[in-house]
Amino acid sequence: MENKTLKNAIQITVSLLIGGGLFWWVYKDQDIDRMVKDFQGAKIFWILFPLALGLLSHFVRALRWKMLIEPLGKSPKTSNVFCSVLVAYFANFILPRAGEVARCGVLKKYEGISFTGLLGTVIVERTFDMIVLLCIVAVTFAAQFDVIYSYLHSEGIIDSLAGLASHPVFIGLTVLSLALLFFFRKKIMSLSIFDKVRGMINNMISGLKSFTKMKNKWLFLFHSVMIFALYYGMLYFSFWAFDFTENLSVLAGLVTYVIGSFGIVAPVQGGIGAWHYLTIGALGLYGVAHEQAATFAFVVHLAQMLMLIGAGAISLVVLQVINRKK
Repeated sequence: MENKTLKNAIQITVSLLIGGGLFWWVYKDQDIDRMVKDFQGAKIFWILFPLALGLLSHFVRALRWKMLIEPLGKSPKTSNVFCSVLVAYFANFILPRAGEVARCGVLKKYEGISFTGLLGTVIVERTFDMIVLLCIVAVTFAAQFDVIYSYLHSEGIIDSLAGLASHPVFIGLTVLSLALLFFFRKKIMSLSIFDKVRGMINNMISGLKSFTKMKNKWLFLFHSVMIFALYYGMLYFSFWAFDFTENLSVLAGLVTYVIGSFGIVAPVQGGIGAWHYLTIGALGLYGVAHEQAATFAFVVHLAQMLMLIGAGAISLVVLQVINRKK
């Protein structure tokens, strides 16, 4: 128990240091007075409306999760499932990826459903999330390839990568690494981390197989697409809050959403620092000044973070109230 507590403490500390360091690096040279002025000129409705879309997306996620739980022979209350989802997002601000375990634990407590069974449904959920996100990424990069390519080229990133790939040292290290992987493949395959990766892949395959046995497949797919559509809406309608982003196109919003998504999956609490950095860079693709992009990223992320923390904390209380007989 002590080792587990120490491990969690180290994970939390490292995540905070990484996120805090990135956040400090992004904002250390920003003009605070300019940011305050930009915020004062923002349209508050278009900051609050995306938060409502966010809550709606979490409700749709709860409905989809309930569809996966019902084949286990249980029919949990929608209110409990919804609150569990909100608690999950709240937990992610304490420890990255802790939310998946937290929501299963909450639903086990109030609905008496097997924790292992619930964890299996979460794996199915995340498998479909990954598929939908990869489809969005592919479509986005295909639609805006010229913009992204020109930016990477102007920043010298493509030339740097090409130079690295053709460097003799890099080629030599690559050949050596492949040779070592081949000669020590049996020992590598016996490592515990390899077993974890193999187990994760098997779970994803099992999740896809379970989908073929599901009733209302089209409703499940509709919920999956709707979740990401609402996520996108959260970002795009936030553009309308500021004069310097309100005229950005739908495709600009899609590119910004996709690039920012990589910051959310980073191993830091709520994507702090990582999401800001990537979102600022994405807005720069469409001519938004760095200072203004920094204001946008700060305000939008702060609003969403406060909403998730507040909704998660309230959900903990609501769960106690609506399940008081238990």
